[in-house]
Amino acid sequence: MSPMSDKLNVASSPHWRDGSGLAGTQKLWLLALLPAMVASVWLFGSHSLRILGLAVAFSVLLDALANKLIPSKDKTTNWSSVTLAVILAFLMPYDAPWWLILVGCFIMIVVGKKLFGGMGAYPVHPALLSYAMLLVSWPSRLDYTASLVSLDWGVKMVEPVRLVKTLGGSAEQVFYWQDLLLGKQVAGIGNGLVLYLLLGGLLLILIKQITWHIPVTFIIGNFLMATILYLVDPGQFASPLFYLLSGGTVFAAFFLATEYTTSPVNPVPMLIYGFLGGALLMIIRAFSNYTDGVVFTILLINLCNPLLDRIRPKIYGLEVASHA
Repeated sequence: MSPMSDKLNVASSPHWRDGSGLAGTQKLWLLALLPAMVASVWLFGSHSLRILGLAVAFSVLLDALANKLIPSKDKTTNWSSVTLAVILAFLMPYDAPWWLILVGCFIMIVVGKKLFGGMGAYPVHPALLSYAMLLVSWPSRLDYTASLVSLDWGVKMVEPVRLVKTLGGSAEQVFYWQDLLLGKQVAGIGNGLVLYLLLGGLLLILIKQITWHIPVTFIIGNFLMATILYLVDPGQFASPLFYLLSGGTVFAAFFLATEYTTSPVNPVPMLIYGFLGGALLMIIRAFSNYTDGVVFTILLINLCNPLLDRIRPKIYGLEVASHA
């Protein structure tokens, strides 16, 4: 018998154990990201393999080194650094240099994750914090249009949202929704692969790694805000479906907004959180200088999470106890 088996467990609820661990959970997320990884390699070839490989290698090495210098409960073997690396890689442009990936991984693992205490402790998504810092530091290096100018897919080689922002809603007509759905659009090596990310996101819901609340309300919020803007000024804004299939909307809904540490845990806060994120994404796209507002959208709603988590289910029986 274990020497601890006869001791009283005074840990806070819940006490339900299903045999799963953090490493197993991260592997399931990687399984959900696998369709988009395969599609990325199919579209971008060795460039995609290079970025994914470097991001994973740098992240794991930095995680292990950080644990050597400052030991913590956030072990390298929990696979969280691998999942974060793939997410960051998906946001990287086609021609990202090795040093940019290294800096991004350092910010993500050391600054965004380890300095806050690791998994379960950081206030904002580490991969998005890293990408935001890279974007404000080297904006020209993260220009998707410039990175893909040499490719010939038979489609307009400019970011869809950027072209609409420049020429107005009529620019939507130069894109086919089938191309946008299959990822034949100017974006990072993975964040624009709509169909494959959607399949992975649905898998996460089916295997109960996430619930439907955040993804569905995120998409509804984005679609509703896009509809309002389109009805107000169809000459300036494209159709709601166009914005849903462009850029990283689906990626944000299923893989970024649902990150465990930075998202709410109760249904009502989840609904508010997702809807707020989707609407805010459309507002940033419509009125900011940034082409796609996914990164800043998720960082902003991450900051709202502590307040939203204060909305909790009512605990019944306390009113009886108070009068006992």
